[in-house]
Amino acid sequence: MQADLICVGNELLTGLIENINSGFLARRLWSAGIEVREAAVVADSTEAINTVLERALENSEIVIITGGLGPTDDDMTSEAVASALGLRLALDRNWLERIEKFFSGRGLKMTDNNRKQAMIPEGATLLKNHGGTAPGSIIKKEGRLIVMLPGPPNELIPMFDHSVLPVLKDFNRGSLSRLKTLKCCGIGESSLEDKIKNFGEWGLPPISYVARGYEVHLQIKGRGSEEEAAAAIEKAENRLRELLGDHIYGSDDDTLSGKVAELLTGQNITLSLAESCSGGLLSSLITDIPGSSMFYVGGMVAYSGEAKRGGLGVDKSLMVKEGQVSEPVAMALATGARAKFSSDLAVGITGIAGPDGGTPQKPVGLVYIALDNGRECYCKKLNLGGGRLAVKERTAQVALDMIRREALGVKRQQ
Repeated sequence: MQADLICVGNELLTGLIENINSGFLARRLWSAGIEVREAAVVADSTEAINTVLERALENSEIVIITGGLGPTDDDMTSEAVASALGLRLALDRNWLERIEKFFSGRGLKMTDNNRKQAMIPEGATLLKNHGGTAPGSIIKKEGRLIVMLPGPPNELIPMFDHSVLPVLKDFNRGSLSRLKTLKCCGIGESSLEDKIKNFGEWGLPPISYVARGYEVHLQIKGRGSEEEAAAAIEKAENRLRELLGDHIYGSDDDTLSGKVAELLTGQNITLSLAESCSGGLLSSLITDIPGSSMFYVGGMVAYSGEAKRGGLGVDKSLMVKEGQVSEPVAMALATGARAKFSSDLAVGITGIAGPDGGTPQKPVGLVYIALDNGRECYCKKLNLGGGRLAVKERTAQVALDMIRREALGVKRQQ
């Protein structure tokens, strides 16, 4: 079974508001075995909405429309859908009373245009909005299911999860579509595809590649009955794990920082950090994980030479001789952090995030990441592209993978 998504709003087309509803709905639909055929963003226009709605109804059994349910003149989703389906709009007096109480309870005067939000297509099932005044609705017509949801995510998400998803699961009685995502690191997208292609005859479900900085995510698509889809995905996953080994760090909702936390906590390994060009990003990713205090001792953002020297004991003459962005300084940062915080492992990071500060000898994007495990200290050199934020994010990802591999005891990557 397929679904089309239609997100309505001029503010989405101008970039005033980021469209996060499509991603949320797509994830929820695939988890329910419903394949998303198309996602469109259209203007606040009856003609635009009807054009896309007509195409969606021709191709998919489910159409979900978000936005355009407010009280102003440019909110016209209900009118457009009712017109396209040949339905009248009828006043829902219970919802009108709910809107009146919403305003009076806040000491506000309700304007006449808010009555518009109580006009519901005839025959539709009203979906209560506990966070706002725009209700959602579900219309069943000629074997199709049309769902209208408010645009604000804080209203849409609970409404979809509590009121829409159960209906969709009951409605979807045909062939299922399932997804499984395997998350990889330490190998580029093109190298990964080449490795899989050279594995031999695939003969398994199609896979998609999504590059996320230092990570590549593989999405496996399985179709058929519940058993058929699950079996196809399991077979593909087993073959990919056999082929890719420790490049795969997790699946679906796993994160690299979460896996590192799991490994370090499970082995009672403590960690400290000394960050320069990453500016505390690695520490932030780690402390985003609940329970990170079980393994993360502490860290320091040592941006200036004085901070490196005074806070972590990096020798001034070393920085003068080698430069602050160098392998010896990265290693001194790691060793200094391990001593300062008395941790089992420590990582030291130094580099040039840009856009300025580079030279022909040391260009923007040059980064050194060192890891001290108490027995030895080793370093990885990176030459990264992209802007300042991209350099910081990729640096943090590589550092996390180095910690992961150290905790697993697997081969280091140069």
